[in-house]
Amino acid sequence: MALNLRSLALANSTPYGTAGKTVNWYNYGTADAVATVIAAGYFNDARAKLKVNDVIEALCVADGVGDRVSLIVTAAPASGNVTVAVNTDAGGA
Repeated sequence: MALNLRSLALANSTPYGTAGKTVNWYNYGTADAVATVIAAGYFNDARAKLKVNDVIEALCVADGVGDRVSLIVTAAPASGNVTVAVNTDAGGA
């Protein structure tokens, strides 16, 4: 399936540093499988919203046995594919 832009909801915007920098936190629910959601280009229709290091908390297979995944946006170019990575434990933890 494809991204349902209406299901990508901004939950919070957290400021950090200077010059109005923020990290955005999104919630997303979909019937799509995790493998589909993490594929390069899945979030292309949201490129105007997303930026590198934004976080997406996704509930995949929402109409079945749900599978939650935490994603970090790794690229959100003006053209080309938006990419995400599955968030794992912090490297410095």
